[in-house]
Amino acid sequence: MVDNRACPTRFHLQGNWLLRAVSSAVMRTRLLAAIAAGAVSIPGLAACASTPAPGEPTQSSPAGAASTPTPTPTPTQNPYGIGTIDPPPPGQPVLTVSGGNTPLALTLDQLNELGRTTVALDEPFVKRRETYSGVPLAVVLGKAGIPDSATVDTVGLDDYHYVSAAKPMIESRALIATQRDGTPIPYDQGGPIRIVFPDGTPLSSVLDAWNWSLAAIKVKTPGGPAS
Repeated sequence: MVDNRACPTRFHLQGNWLLRAVSSAVMRTRLLAAIAAGAVSIPGLAACASTPAPGEPTQSSPAGAASTPTPTPTPTQNPYGIGTIDPPPPGQPVLTVSGGNTPLALTLDQLNELGRTTVALDEPFVKRRETYSGVPLAVVLGKAGIPDSATVDTVGLDDYHYVSAAKPMIESRALIATQRDGTPIPYDQGGPIRIVFPDGTPLSSVLDAWNWSLAAIKVKTPGGPAS
């Protein structure tokens, strides 16, 4: 029995308390991916697993008994943690943008037509160098009439939310990626579109902001006129 009073009840993520529920399998996968990427620490977890409750007897191995080695878990090959899903049919919007002067419902082709940027970066979840092509977030927000002073909510297909002022995302050169290494991004690998950040930008190390399988951008708090 573990004394729960001595155990942490919230995970610590890069200086902010992680308040997001992780009850669904996909949300648990996002947390595990962040742990694998080294962004999440769980202070005191080992102590909680081994500290008995007050008054509870401790167990010890008999003298000379060999300890049983703990099996090493097999690492997953897919940090996004979902199976293969069919791509969207032609003409189906992959991104909706609401709350600005001009609501948008963009297909993949329409999104690509807004202008393309390509950047090579270190992908923090799979921990390798990859090249992403897509549309700068600033371009999409400008098309929708959303100023950089607004607060926006980026929403994934799994109902994951990341809320931020638009300005720091724009200053970090957020890219709505539609291709990885020159090919479409599969659903089971964070596609068909996702937000990525170039190396060295302020949000490149904030894994919460890397919203994969992006589905919608919604204005939470309007700002001044779009620039």
